[in-house]
Amino acid sequence: MTVRALETSEVLRRADELARIFQRAFGYSDDRRDHFRDTRLAYLPMYDGALTLGAFDGESLVGFVYGFDYQPEHWWPQQVGPALARAGHAGWTEDAFELNELEVLPEHQGRGHGTALMTELLRRITHRHTLLSTTADPTDRAKVLYRRLGFVDLVPGFRYAGVTEPANIMGRRRPA
Repeated sequence: MTVRALETSEVLRRADELARIFQRAFGYSDDRRDHFRDTRLAYLPMYDGALTLGAFDGESLVGFVYGFDYQPEHWWPQQVGPALARAGHAGWTEDAFELNELEVLPEHQGRGHGTALMTELLRRITHRHTLLSTTADPTDRAKVLYRRLGFVDLVPGFRYAGVTEPANIMGRRRPA
């Protein structure tokens, strides 16, 4: 397995492949896959500081991680910023990287691909803080990985507008 950066042009060329990984990792519908491809991936060039890494098994892309600079005017920061402030964590939004997605094909999970992707991402970014949202399920494998890499719960039980399932907002400070 190797991990390497994907230039934005490659992300756009591989948008269908990345969207299928997203779909399979979560068991989502074709509509949800297409929405991910047509919005989140298509808009990636508009985000400052975007970084995408791919995990490869030989020539096959089996997982990816991406994020970008935390930009207060964008949707996610507008959702979580006030909740972070109410919880006493407003400072976490300063010099922050927003980790948007970490996905690995189900048949490749448990082989260290997620750890390799996250370790390389954290090595490459220079931000003081890294923020992400994950499920509120305490046994979620991704959450176990994030905690192992130094992430802590900042806003447990967070609720996005119009979403019934709670989420956890987690953060990691760059070691001094």
